[in-house]
This record gives sequence, C-alpha cells and structure tokens, in this order.
Amino acid sequence: MKTLIAAAALLLASAGLAAAQADPHAGHGAMDHSRRQGGHVTSPADGAMTHGSPESFSVTFHHPMTLQSLTLKTAAGAAVTLPALPAGAAETVSVKLPALAPGSYVAEWTAAGGDGHKASGVVRFMVH
Repeated sequence: MKTLIAAAALLLASAGLAAAQADPHAGHGAMDHSRRQGGHVTSPADGAMTHGSPESFSVTFHHPMTLQSLTLKTAAGAAVTLPALPAGAAETVSVKLPALAPGSYVAEWTAAGGDGHKASGVVRFMVH
C-alpha cells in the first residue's frame, strides 16, 4: 500500500512539474497571488506609510518583465517627474525617485514579459 501511495504522489508531482515547464505562469497559486497581488511585490507596498522619502519605486515579478510605464502623482493629482525607465527585462525593476515631500502619492505602472504576458498595478502610499 505504501508503494502505491508513493507512486501516486510521484505521478502527481511529475504532472505538476510538467505543467509548470509548459506554462511559465503555472504554480503561481491562489495563496501566492493573494499575498503578492497578481504575482508581484512593490516597494513601497500598497498602503505603506514611509518614514521619509523612499529612494526608489520597485516591482518584483516571478520572471523577467520590462517596465513599460510608471506615473507618480500627488493626492491632488500633480504629476511627479521621474527619470527614464530602465531598459530591458528583469525580475526586479527599480526607478529612482526624487525627494518626495510628506503627503499621499499614487503610482501606476504597466509591465510586459517576453512571452507577451502583461501586468499592471496601482500603489497608494504616504510619506511622513
């Protein structure tokens, strides 16, 4: 019986590995997505209250992606000027931020993977 259970477990594990190899987005389970909001992590995080101006805005993905756009606005809607976006794909992309005055900010970004996969997000944070 133990051999049968072990063989079944091995078969299921092999099927999961094959699915993950066939689909680079496989294995990004519901629990992982709920923790990482769509498979990505930002810094500052959505809802963060920073102590001082953050030095950069970054997004970390499960696989290399290219940041296509990033806008940063104050709560009043005034645009914050940002430097050029990094070229090329990476698992973590970062953009240096200018010194931000205390207040609330909204960052909106879009990214694309080499396989055509798109990702986007809105991050609201406060600088103290």
